[in-house]
Amino acid sequence: MKQKRFLFVILSIVGIVLLVLSSLVLTSDKLKMVNGLFSGFGSAMLVLGIGKLLESFIVSKVEDEKIKRLKEIEVNDERNTKIREKASHTTLKIMNYIIFILILILAYMKVNKIFLIICVSLIVAEFILLILFSNYYAKKM
Repeated sequence: MKQKRFLFVILSIVGIVLLVLSSLVLTSDKLKMVNGLFSGFGSAMLVLGIGKLLESFIVSKVEDEKIKRLKEIEVNDERNTKIREKASHTTLKIMNYIIFILILILAYMKVNKIFLIICVSLIVAEFILLILFSNYYAKKM
């Protein structure tokens, strides 16, 4: 637990260093993109490090083991697995319609053909992957 806390402190310190670099050192217009990257990663590291550090003080080791065990049961539960599969399938179908509508809109707007080809290739790749994974899981199960 102490090693994890040490890592969380290091993560927070790296986040602070990145934030300081982005606000004090990388201020020119030429480095605007790097400034944004450092600012974003620094903020994320700082918040995650502090959050995990506080969590390590609040949650005891026994409670942590209980939470891990409950999560494992939740992930492996057949009902929850079936719900995730059904939700994924429904999301896939809805996204197909959204991509089809996007292709029609792009075609109507007379966008460059390469963008239309890319969008259509995404749908074709999705159907190919669906066939491949269906065959794979049919053999595996």
